[in-house]
Amino acid sequence: MAAAVDPSLSRALRKAGCVVLDFDGPIARLFAGASRGCPSTAPWIAGEMLAVAEEHGCLLDDVGGCTDPLLVLLEHAKEAKRRGGGGAWGRAVDEMRSLLDTWERKSAEHAESTPGAAEFIRLWHDSGQHLSIASSNHEDAIERYLDREALRKCLVGPVVGRPDDLTRMKPDPWPLRQAMVSCVGGPENHLMIGDSVTDYQAACAVGMPFWGYHRNPSGRRRLREAGAAGVVESMAEFVVAARESLR
Repeated sequence: MAAAVDPSLSRALRKAGCVVLDFDGPIARLFAGASRGCPSTAPWIAGEMLAVAEEHGCLLDDVGGCTDPLLVLLEHAKEAKRRGGGGAWGRAVDEMRSLLDTWERKSAEHAESTPGAAEFIRLWHDSGQHLSIASSNHEDAIERYLDREALRKCLVGPVVGRPDDLTRMKPDPWPLRQAMVSCVGGPENHLMIGDSVTDYQAACAVGMPFWGYHRNPSGRRRLREAGAAGVVESMAEFVVAARESLR
């Protein structure tokens, strides 16, 4: 656990009546369980999805070789919508989505907990604070993980997963707006904790303060280069800062 408290993080948590968490990364590593009974990894799933697109004659060159399943799905969904949403493009996106849904549900049973995340969630809940989730992952996968770890009761706010309209996945601010519905106050009274540039962009679009987390230096660098002022390397740092902010 971090030995020192970042005063600006403590201030951000003290101001936040509601915390909105991304799921994959800040709470758990959804596809980290590949070596423990689940064969799926994010690059492998992305490759399967790209193969589906190619079979339908709908492969986008811009994401060829992409290892992020969510980006693969989002970009193909945007192109399908631009083309009217039907035909081969619509069928390809539906199949890609179904494939990702299936693997996320399976992976939730083997997802690796992010150190410090459950402690932060329980601490925030036990102190009477509001917590919700805004994610581009399937809602059922998130719920399965929360139930597995006995964390569901800690969320007063909603669990917002992948929208029906895939083009409204982050960086579109729609998930964050949905996550705010049960909390009093505007976006300025919230704090988004995420690990991706799309999390940061969605928070900026809705006017929500943001703190980044990423376990890898490259991920932290991407967040800072995108403009995120506060970025930490461990969710345990949020535990320390929350304890300070709740005094």
